[in-house]
Order: sequence, then C-alpha cells, then structure tokens
Amino acid sequence: NSELTVNLLSDLIGMSHINLYRKIKGLTGQTATEFIRTIRLKRAGQLIKTNEYNIKEVMYMVGFTHRSYFSKSFKDYYGVMPKEYK
Repeated sequence: NSELTVNLLSDLIGMSHINLYRKIKGLTGQTATEFIRTIRLKRAGQLIKTNEYNIKEVMYMVGFTHRSYFSKSFKDYYGVMPKEYK
C-alpha cells in the first residue's frame, strides 16, 4: 500500500504515532518511516528473486510510486540496482 504512513499504521494498531515511533526505534534502531521502507525493500527483494514480475510491477506491489526513489532506496539497502539484484 503506497498510502501506508506512520499515522495510518498507528491508527490501524491503535497506538499513538509517538508511542509507535518510540517502540519501533527501541526495537529496530530505525525511525518508523525507515522501518516501513525497509519492510517494503525486503519484500521487493523477495519478489524480484522469484522472476515472476518485472521491476516496475514489484515497485508498485510493495508501495513505491516513483521509480527513481525506488531504485535509489533499493541500491542503498542492497548495494546493487534492482536489475543487478535479479
């Protein structure tokens, strides 16, 4: 869901966004936004490895809407571009 934000997530689990931020930061060392992005990138890596979808399909499936941002984030996380990861 590209609309998933910290505020939406906190509403869905019934916790204030400040408490959610503190909980995630304490457990992972990441901000809530970084945590959501990391989960999206991990799922993107899994989907790319299956060879069932092209990169653009994966990008939308995991909630990214801009290809350049997805590619930059993917490279920062995995150290290679999505095509190279495949």
